[in-house]
Amino acid sequence: MANSSKNMEQHHIESSPLVIQDSFEGYPLNYFNLPLHYRDDLKSVLIPYGLVQDRIEALASRIFSDLHIHIPEQLICMCVLKGGYRFFSDLVSKIQNENRLRNDRSLPMSLEFIRVRSYVNDRSTDAIDIIGISDLSSLNNKHLLIIEDIIDTGVTMVALKKELEKYNPKTIHVVSLFTKRRKDKKCIFKPDYSGFEVPDHFIVGYALDYNEYFRDLEHICVMKESGITKYKVQDGDKVE
Repeated sequence: MANSSKNMEQHHIESSPLVIQDSFEGYPLNYFNLPLHYRDDLKSVLIPYGLVQDRIEALASRIFSDLHIHIPEQLICMCVLKGGYRFFSDLVSKIQNENRLRNDRSLPMSLEFIRVRSYVNDRSTDAIDIIGISDLSSLNNKHLLIIEDIIDTGVTMVALKKELEKYNPKTIHVVSLFTKRRKDKKCIFKPDYSGFEVPDHFIVGYALDYNEYFRDLEHICVMKESGITKYKVQDGDKVE
């Protein structure tokens, strides 16, 4: 019995992020298939697509293990669009796999989609615009799992969570695929679950965009400065 408990502890999946060290500059581009239209704009592949998928599968297992919710209650999985849609889709699918394969328990889920706008160019702004659920009062006494692509300063998530708390949900958990280790250390939010902690680079791919470009890139890549300049929104331009 003691050995069994010890083995379970050893195989316990981390909710905290896998840390990508500052000294790691990424993998050379010529080891990967990349879209021709982006190759000159990228510096390196920071996290390959396969590793992203493995980590999402692990997060799904940890969330399934942690959250004990039973019918008629459901876990409301809340996708933060646009960047979060790939992570949301893959995470929910992998939780569904747990539901199919386990015969001792399950995790009932429903899906919601919201959009929070806070990025222009490579800066996170304090002002946010929340679009989505028509009747937020429906979240009263519900279990929420907010699914986000990346936590940078944390300003957006703090504002979103504060707004949702006004409607008295029973629980709120946040899962983010990435958290950024900022050089200025100005991050004011820590998610309950995180896939990777990345250095303070501007990363794109796996639906993470730069002014609506790079969502169609599979791997997580670091942009060149020339690429940032190339796709920068000029004064007077508007990105929807």
